Parts: sequence; C-alpha cells; structure tokens
Amino acid sequence: MRYFLMLLALAVGCLLPVQASINAKLGVFLKAPLMAALVNFMVGGFVLLLIILGTRTPNNLLLAAKEAPIYAWIGGMMGSIFVGSVIFLIPRLGAALSFGLIVAGQLVFSLVLDHFGMFGVPVQPINWGRILGVLLIFAGILVVQKF
Repeated sequence: MRYFLMLLALAVGCLLPVQASINAKLGVFLKAPLMAALVNFMVGGFVLLLIILGTRTPNNLLLAAKEAPIYAWIGGMMGSIFVGSVIFLIPRLGAALSFGLIVAGQLVFSLVLDHFGMFGVPVQPINWGRILGVLLIFAGILVVQKF
C-alpha cells in the first residue's frame, strides 16, 4: 500500500506543473494573474461541490467549524497565495525552475514540520540524510537554472 501511495503522490506532483502552466496561460490571456487564480478556485470549488453532492458526503460543517483550530482555516488563503504566485512565476522563470524552487521550499519547511511534529504530523527528526536530500534538490536547481 505504501508504494501505491508513493506512486499516487508522484502522479499528483506531475499535475502541479501542468495546472500551473495552464493557469499561467490563462493569466497571460486575461492579462491578470489574480483573475486567473480566482477562475482556478471557482472551477475547483464547483467541481468539489459536484463531487460532494454526487457522493452524498455528509455535511456537518457547522458542528465541525466549532471544533477546528483557528489555523485550520488558513489553508485556502495559503492555496490562493500559492496558485497566484505560480501563475506569476511560470512566465518569468519557467516551469522547471519555478517548481524546483517550490519543491525546495516545501522540503525545507517539511523537515521543520516533521522534526517538531507541527500541526499534528508524525515526528520524524531532522538528520544528515534528510539534509543531504534537500541539498541535492538545491544542487538540481542550480543545474536547471544554468541550463
């Protein structure tokens, strides 16, 4: 099962540069990266609504809202910053360099999240092997940027 989940994560990762490139094209077409981000979230929200209705997902939103910690509500804001930034960056840096830097940022902060068990993630201490993995990502970014 673990290998299946790893392959799923890899496949989902492949979607991000495709989505970002399509959104960037929309941003150029609209001459407004933030409007392209808004369209992205509107379409995504509509698709999620259809899936929720189609699968008859129970909706206990009001009860769950009382239980959720405050920080649980900022994910949408972070998503909008991410999508808006990618739409801005791709036409200027290209997909490979943009996502290389994004992945590096994700890995660096993921090490911090893992090490301290922030937001309920399982604790996995930082070690030299994990640090080396991140440094290799940065080495890859330098190669991508040079060529």
